Amino acid sequence: MRRDGDLPVFAQGAGRLKLALQASLSPASGRCKHPGALLDTLKHWSDSYLHNSVPALSYHRSLAELGYVNSPLAVASVEQLTAVAQVAGLFTEEGVTQLRRACYQLEAGSTTSDWIISNRTRAATESSTLIREMMGSRAFLLAVSHIAGVPLVPHPFLRARSQVNYFYPRQTPEDKAQIGMWHTDGTSFVLNILLSDPGEYEGGEFVFFEGQNERFDLNNLDGHLCTSVVRASGDAVYLYGSRVFHGVRPVTAGRRMSLVLSFHCPYSSVDVNKFWHLASDDGVLRTIRPWFQLRRNLALPAEEQYRRLGIAPITFAELTMPRGQE
Repeated sequence: MRRDGDLPVFAQGAGRLKLALQASLSPASGRCKHPGALLDTLKHWSDSYLHNSVPALSYHRSLAELGYVNSPLAVASVEQLTAVAQVAGLFTEEGVTQLRRACYQLEAGSTTSDWIISNRTRAATESSTLIREMMGSRAFLLAVSHIAGVPLVPHPFLRARSQVNYFYPRQTPEDKAQIGMWHTDGTSFVLNILLSDPGEYEGGEFVFFEGQNERFDLNNLDGHLCTSVVRASGDAVYLYGSRVFHGVRPVTAGRRMSLVLSFHCPYSSVDVNKFWHLASDDGVLRTIRPWFQLRRNLALPAEEQYRRLGIAPITFAELTMPRGQE
């Protein structure tokens, strides 16, 4: 049964190159309407916003369970790497409240996009004290590392590290539906946190393909199409984003808001971002310098990447222990 005929597949190959060239001709592409300082709630992160226990995973699949045989990382097996997980109980009620407040504030700086997300605020860590400090918290990184199966740091590419997505229903029949097209991410370790209560919107289901990328066929999703179940604001979907096709169905009423965070495993220099993937957002010229900075950062030893965060390195051994005993 194909319910997702209105979710096209995002441009690949030459189509991605065309988008990059179009973005290059648009000087305002991807830029916020207001300076980040005006959007910041100035609320600081507290590790008390995390639950002490391991987040509940109502659904979990490894890359091996999705049919992958060869691991994309030499430091971890396909059995070890989480492909997709539905996460509940990661944040306390106060933590969810503070994240919602920060992301509501950031919408004033959102821009539109015609390909993945209709309204979004990119580089949220640069505009929000709370989100920036959360991404630099060892306790938070350790919690997400437990879900991922490998130690993590915030993704080195700032523009890809964090964004807030805002979906609204069509205002007129002529408007484009606000959707997340079927796509894979340019980053591999991705946490998509829903910050709207399910009662605040209709539609907008997060869907994913339960199988290998090579087997994704828009005309034959039967048996592999899964819909994420979120029960409360603060629930999340974790993805190995570069190996799992996913999308968001149109919102038909209300508003759907989510915070998307991307990470990197510092014990490997492997990163799937391609220049043209990043340039399709920011244009060719604006991507060149950050691209070379990304390559340099990826080559840094894990200890140096953690030192720059001001935290002790997260080790593989810690991930084999129950939370609270690391």
